[in-house]
Amino acid sequence: MIPFLRRLKGQKIAIDTMIFIYAFEEDPAHLPFLRPFFSALEKGEMEAVTSTVTITECLIQPYRLKNFTLAAQYMALFRNFPHLSVIPVTDDIAERAALLRANRNLKTPDALQLATALISGSSFFLTNDENLSSIHDINVIILDRIPLDLHT
Repeated sequence: MIPFLRRLKGQKIAIDTMIFIYAFEEDPAHLPFLRPFFSALEKGEMEAVTSTVTITECLIQPYRLKNFTLAAQYMALFRNFPHLSVIPVTDDIAERAALLRANRNLKTPDALQLATALISGSSFFLTNDENLSSIHDINVIILDRIPLDLHT
C-alpha cells in the first residue's frame, strides 16, 4: 500500500474533476496512486464527494467527440461508485463559492468544487491543479506531489 493512503483512511475526501478523468482514461503517470486510491474508496476505507460540476466537466470531451458510450460510462460511474456522493450545487454552496471566488480570484468551477468540499465537511481536496495549492481552508492534496515510494 502507498503510505500516503493510510493518511486518508476514515476521512472524507473531495475529488476534483481531473482526478476522475485521469483514472477513467487510465493515465499511466497517475495510475500508481489512483488505482489503489479508488480501490480503497470502493472498499469503504474512506468516503468521497464531488460536485455535479464534475459531471459537466467530465462529459464535455465525450460529447464533443460524439462518444455517447464514454459519456454513459462516466454517468454510470458517478451514479454507482461505492462510497462516492455527487453533491448538487445548493444555495449554500453557491454562496460559499462566490465568497471564495471574490477573496481568492478563483475560476467559478474551482470555487464550486472547493465550496462543495467545505460544505460537505471534507477533510481533504484531491486535485492536480497547482493554482489551488495556496488554499488553506482545507487540506489540498496535489496529485503530482504525492510520494509514491512504496517503502516509505
